[in-house]
Amino acid sequence: MPEVVPSLKDAQLVFDLPFRPALDRENFLVSESNLRALDTIDSWPAGKDTETEYVKIICGPEACGKSHLAAVWGLKMTALILTAADLHTQGLDKLMDEKALVVDGVEKIGLDPKTRAANEEMLFHLINNARQRRHPLLLTACLAPGHLQIELADLKSRLSALVVATMLPPCDMLMRAVLVKLFTDRQLKTDEKVVSYLVARLERSFLSLNEIVSLIDRTTLSRKAPITVPMVREIMAHLDSDVEDK
Repeated sequence: MPEVVPSLKDAQLVFDLPFRPALDRENFLVSESNLRALDTIDSWPAGKDTETEYVKIICGPEACGKSHLAAVWGLKMTALILTAADLHTQGLDKLMDEKALVVDGVEKIGLDPKTRAANEEMLFHLINNARQRRHPLLLTACLAPGHLQIELADLKSRLSALVVATMLPPCDMLMRAVLVKLFTDRQLKTDEKVVSYLVARLERSFLSLNEIVSLIDRTTLSRKAPITVPMVREIMAHLDSDVEDK
């Protein structure tokens, strides 16, 4: 494996500083891959919804925009947004009184085996409460309900019966738009040549887009240099060599 140039090694020493992604409705990028999910929440809840329609789930690959879409809906509904892995830290009675809820990342509900049972029990009661009291509950997950690792049989049954809005891997158009947004969120200046180079070579995964932009950010900050195709080519070659070594 060729030696990585010192400037790229130095990029690993740059501290990860927080940045704030744009999460409003106008910054949600729409394409055929996410249109169904967007339509699901844009006009939901509606007065004609049945009891079972007061709970819905958005499913899709990691980093595909599920949390962004949930945040858009949450802002519209003034909803409390929680993560599934942390449900056990909340008071159930208080949550049941909330007029709208988002539970993000249901696939991580059993991340800690010690809290799995409490988290699953909480979500089961929240789903029942949402249907009975017509308090909308929006869930997100990386997996379809039938593939979620759920131990509580009653919860598994409830999840399997939900209305599902699926977000698909991005097309080229959405890949391009997401890259531009990610660069903009980090206040990074780039050009069409860099974006086209990345779209042509990256896997069709939102996670890969986030990872490459994060690494480009660290590298350009370390070098104090603009983003160019040669720089991006070097970064991707380094990533490929790392994969081959594993």
